[in-house]
Amino acid sequence: MGALLEIGASILSQATRRAEVSAQNISNMTTVGYKRRVSFESFIGAVELNTPQLPEQSIGTDFSEGKQIETGSPLDLAITGNGFFTVATADGVLYTRQGQLQRDRDGRLLTAPGLALQAEAGGDLVLRDGPFQVTSEGVVIQDGAPIAKLAIAELTDPTATTHEPGGLFAAPEGSVSPAKASVLRQGALESSNVSTADEMVGLMEAVRRAETGQRLIGIYDDLMGRALTAFGQA
Repeated sequence: MGALLEIGASILSQATRRAEVSAQNISNMTTVGYKRRVSFESFIGAVELNTPQLPEQSIGTDFSEGKQIETGSPLDLAITGNGFFTVATADGVLYTRQGQLQRDRDGRLLTAPGLALQAEAGGDLVLRDGPFQVTSEGVVIQDGAPIAKLAIAELTDPTATTHEPGGLFAAPEGSVSPAKASVLRQGALESSNVSTADEMVGLMEAVRRAETGQRLIGIYDDLMGRALTAFGQA
């Protein structure tokens, strides 16, 4: 009967994680360039005879593109394709699709959280005073001349990618390469790829699973109660 309790507890744990994933996605529906997290299950390890095996739940990322929204602002950039902006953080280089930028007094292009975009040649991308244009290849032009090119990276191994807070991603050096097929669009933003309908379905599924787990634990408690009563009467 102990297996029944273990199964019930595992189902409750998985339901909780699924609900947490949906809640995180919903809270980031308006985050520019956010990629929704998804949960999936797989059976891992050999199956032993007469031993119940529960699927292991893992959390991954849906890298599908969000809808692009026209803004007309030169500080807004959107990427079509698999590319990611490269940004500098205190923990090293990370990657993001968030193209809602600002310009600091030193001329650096920063993301909304204040992370500096990196140039393909290395270091922070720094602008001079005045207007600028960004070509579809990521070349930054001022006064009719190119001054730098944005470092646009492709994460070649999604399974090695780590989802960080704020819509950021970390990836091992060997799983990152320069993006070749990505196209930049100035004056537009990529919205998050979160679907309210999908997340509501996920939440309802989590609730149903939690109810199943609670019923199994209730059955276990009932059986244990009967067994103890029968033992006491013996």
